[in-house]
Amino acid sequence: MTQLPSEDRDSTSPKKRRKYDRYVTRTSTLPERGYGCIALERPTDQVNIGHALRAALGFQARMVILSQPAEGLNVQRIKTDPGRAYRHVPIVRTADLFSTIPEDCTPVAIELTEDALDLSTFVHPERACYIFGPENGSVSEETLERCRLTVKIPTVMSLNLGMTVNIVLYDRAAKMRRQPKSQP
Repeated sequence: MTQLPSEDRDSTSPKKRRKYDRYVTRTSTLPERGYGCIALERPTDQVNIGHALRAALGFQARMVILSQPAEGLNVQRIKTDPGRAYRHVPIVRTADLFSTIPEDCTPVAIELTEDALDLSTFVHPERACYIFGPENGSVSEETLERCRLTVKIPTVMSLNLGMTVNIVLYDRAAKMRRQPKSQP
């Protein structure tokens, strides 16, 4: 096992064993760990898709997945995305949402269900893909069954897609910035 320089070890604590040797002994310079991405399941309304893309760009989502989008959707012509998110955030179209979610990423359905976790107290996974249903419907039952977590925004009525994406991504950004910086 690779030894850390003596100033990096605490002589009072027992040495932690790693599953694999570490090849690099320097610490990460990344300001935050993990990432968030979004998936829109069966999106149809270009206005809301544009707002969701704008939120993805503004809150630094790492990827946008469009699962079974409406036919004829052209993300380059959406007027409600003035930042042209497609130039900065990868957008992937797919028929199978779960084949596109990155490896070791937690799928989180955003849906109003009785057993959903409340967003106000939700602890976001380090690597998460937030899945949103269509504007005129809900996340599919198949998707809900395959998601590890389901979260709801505590509201008295349903919100539109663009607003929901903004709230969830803002909540993630705010909570991640409040957490103490973890050591790699």
